[in-house]
Amino acid sequence: MPVAEPPTCEVKIDGFWQAVSLNEAAVAHSAALKRCPACHGRVMILGTYSRPDVRRSISHRKSHGGCPLKPDTYTGTPSPHPQALT
Repeated sequence: MPVAEPPTCEVKIDGFWQAVSLNEAAVAHSAALKRCPACHGRVMILGTYSRPDVRRSISHRKSHGGCPLKPDTYTGTPSPHPQALT
């Protein structure tokens, strides 16, 4: 059975976008700008903080229908976020 890859987001570090785990983004880069790896829209990291089971997820600051990582609003056609971060 294939193992699912852990969710990531992109964090702007020293002027460059780098893919990091959600845990690393929340802990080591809490003040950095973060974007969705699929549509490049701005995201925030959400999660539970009770030990030992810490679960994190990303949430778009402004959703749109072109992000395949948002199945509840995805229209079926991927597209860049209208306010994509570059």
